[in-house]
Parts: sequence; C-alpha cells; structure tokens
Amino acid sequence: MTAIFAMVLVSALFAGPLVWSWRRDRTESRADAISADIRAAINRRLGGESMVSVLVVPASHWRAGRIVLSAPSGYEYLVEGVWRDVIHRAPAGYEVVTRTPVPGSAHAVRGAEATLPRAA
Repeated sequence: MTAIFAMVLVSALFAGPLVWSWRRDRTESRADAISADIRAAINRRLGGESMVSVLVVPASHWRAGRIVLSAPSGYEYLVEGVWRDVIHRAPAGYEVVTRTPVPGSAHAVRGAEATLPRAA
C-alpha cells in the first residue's frame, strides 16, 4: 500500500507541473491568436500598420481576459477610430480597455523638458 501511495505521490510531483505548463501554454497561444486577429482588424481599418499597440492578457478562472489598446500621446484618435472593430472581435469573457498617456506623466513629456535620473 505504501509503495502505491509513493508512486502516486511521485507521479503527481512530475505530472502537476507538466499539466500546469500545458494549460498555461494553451491560454497564451489563444491570447496570441486573439491579438493577431485584432491587429489584423486594426490594420484593415487604418489602411496599414499604425501606432496602436495591442496587449492581450489571457483569461483565467478568477478573472476575465483583457485586451488593452494604447497609442502614444497625440495619436489617441487612432484608438477612437478602431475601438468598435475591436469590441466586435473580442471573444466572450474578455474586456476591452483603452490606455492613453496622462498629461504631466513621463510618457507625455516631450523634448528638452524630459530629464532622466542619473544611474550613479
């Protein structure tokens, strides 16, 4: 009986991480496919490559998946032009989020006003 218990325990120690890795790879590959589909829709809408970036966070058991659209400061109109296409292509269980730079943040500062801290 103890030999069977030991075999089951050792098998679980090897099979558990393999199953977890397989499941994570599956969700990440699905997120990559969703990202490619959304990028293709954005490129069709805007007539080519654009400044809109797409980040897809895979869904899990305890939270919904997330599609994040962002553009640099001054190009927010590109996100406004494509968000309807993205919403129609978003699968069930995914939320669409737009992220724009906040005025006064490090991303919104331009030119000589941007000073970087010294490393040493």
